[in-house]
Order: sequence, then structure tokens, then C-alpha cells
Amino acid sequence: MIVKTQITFKDFLLFHLKNSLVRIIVFPIIALIFFGVNYYNADNDNREFLESLTIWLLILFVFIIIRTYFTVKKVFYSNKQIQESIVYTFTNENIQIKGETFDGEFTWNTVYKVKEKKDWFLIYQNAQVMNMVPKQYFAKDQILELRSIIKNKGVKAKLRND
Repeated sequence: MIVKTQITFKDFLLFHLKNSLVRIIVFPIIALIFFGVNYYNADNDNREFLESLTIWLLILFVFIIIRTYFTVKKVFYSNKQIQESIVYTFTNENIQIKGETFDGEFTWNTVYKVKEKKDWFLIYQNAQVMNMVPKQYFAKDQILELRSIIKNKGVKAKLRND
């Protein structure tokens, strides 16, 4: 099965925002709930302190979002291979990857794990390095075929059922 892909900056940014949003949002939400509960139980002096602390938390949250944007932008534009058209060939034996300036091949038994997200297949070569394969370039039957190959090869995987 052959799949030709092209990751845009928008795709890359949305991927990182969606996958790090939980980490970005959890602390401020917990903190706001905590301060909200304490706000109603506090006297006037403490309310002013809690209001200013809440404003600082919101500023911190906005700063984190902006910083994430610029970090992702730097990563995307500094790695030319991410921006290339990439052709993936998935067989029962291996995965072949061919970009405009590179090509590679690895067997299924060397794959660390596979995660299937709503819009992506993430094929990990080790705990930190992964190939991001956008699902928008797959036909429905190709997605089912890739899932079948992954299951049959016994790769550690979290696959969707849709």
C-alpha cells in the first residue's frame, strides 16, 4: 500500500496544540477552580489577592499558548524533511519512507509502538522519535489495511475502532 503525504505548518501546529492542550489546560483549570472556591469563602482582603492571582494565571496561560506557537513554528521550519512530500509504502514486511531528499526503510519488528489518533498515525521508531503520518491522505480501505498489518505483526499499538 502506498500513501503520499505532505504535512503543512497548520497540520503540525494543530497536532501539537491538540496533543499538548491537556497539559497546558489542566493546571490552570484546577487552579481556577481552587481560587473560585476560595473566593466565595474569603473576606474582602483575600478576594482582591485571589482576583489578582487569577489574572496572573490567565496571563501565564496565554503566554504558554503563544510560546507553544513560536516553538512549534521554529521546529517545523528548521526541519526541511518534515515539510517535504513523503511517500510511505507499507507492506507486511516493512515500511519504506521516501522524501524529496531522503529515503529509508525499517521492518515492523523494529517499530517501538504505533498510536492512532483521530487524524494521524504515529509510528514510533523509539520512545522519542516518531513518523507522523496524516490520515487525510489515506483511503478508508487503506486505514483498515494498515490496522490489519499492525495487528498481524504484533506491534505494540493503540488503534481506533472507527
